[in-house]
Amino acid sequence: MEQAFHPEPLVSIRELEVTYVTDQGDFRAVDNVSFDIGKSEIFGLAGESGCGKSTIAFAINRLHKPPALITHGQIHYDGLDLLTLSEREMGIIRWKEIAMVFQSAMNSLNPVLPLKEQFADVMRHHLGYSNEQANDRAEKLLDLVNIPRDRLSDYPHQFSGGMRQRLVIAIALSLSPKLIIMDEPTTALDVVVQREILQQIYQLRKEFDFSVLFITHDLALMTQLCDRVAVMRKGKIVEVNSSKEIRNNPQHPYTQQLWASFPNIHEEAEHIRVTEDIAL
Repeated sequence: MEQAFHPEPLVSIRELEVTYVTDQGDFRAVDNVSFDIGKSEIFGLAGESGCGKSTIAFAINRLHKPPALITHGQIHYDGLDLLTLSEREMGIIRWKEIAMVFQSAMNSLNPVLPLKEQFADVMRHHLGYSNEQANDRAEKLLDLVNIPRDRLSDYPHQFSGGMRQRLVIAIALSLSPKLIIMDEPTTALDVVVQREILQQIYQLRKEFDFSVLFITHDLALMTQLCDRVAVMRKGKIVEVNSSKEIRNNPQHPYTQQLWASFPNIHEEAEHIRVTEDIAL
C-alpha cells in the first residue's frame, strides 16, 4: 500500500521486500511495503505476531543474516540510501544515527558486565570517550530515565523489568540518535509500568527531538503514543493513518477486526452485575 509522502521525512521506505530463502522454498516476510517516518514523529507499526514488523526494523538497520535477504526496495535515511552503504559505513550509522531497543531488555544487556561498562562500550567505540567521560555521560542518562546514579556499578539482574527497559532506552540515547526503533519495548511489563515507559518515551522525544518507530501488536497502546500508525497483515501494510483516525474511524476490515478483538469493559461490568444479582 502506497502512502502519501510525509512532510520532511527522516526515513522513506519504498517497495521494500524481505525474503527468507529456505530449502522448502522462498518466503516473503515483507511484501512491497512503503511508508515514511517524519522528523520528530512517533510512527507506529502494529500487527499480529509474525506479520513482518520486526523484519522491517532489522531491515532499516541492515541487521539481517541469511537466510533473510532484502530482495527489493529502497530505504532512505536523511538523504542516504542505506541499502547502498558498505558494512563499515553502516556500522557508523548504527547507534550513532539509528538506535534500537530490542524486544527483551534482559537479553539486550550483558549479564556479566556492570552498567557503566555497557554505556562506556558504546561511547568509546563511536565517540572515543575515556572511561571518565563515559561515566559522566552515563550518569546524566540515568537521570533522564529516573534511575539513581549510584546504580551505575550494578549488574542487569539487580534491576526490575521496568528499570531494565529504561536502561536500554538510556543506552539507546547515549549517542543522541535521530531515530530510535523500539521493538515491543513494553512486552511482559504490567500496565502501570507500561504507562510509565510510554510517558518517558513521549517526554524524551519532546526534549531531544528524535523520531521513533514504535512496534507492537497492541493497537490500543500504540494509538495512545503515536502520531501516525501503520497496520500490517501477512507482510503487507493494509492501512496508514493518524492515531485518531485509526482509533475512531478504521478503514480496512483487518484494522476493524483488531479493534473488535478488544473486550468491551462496559459489557463485562454489566455481565458481572447481572451475575451478582442472579446469585443473590
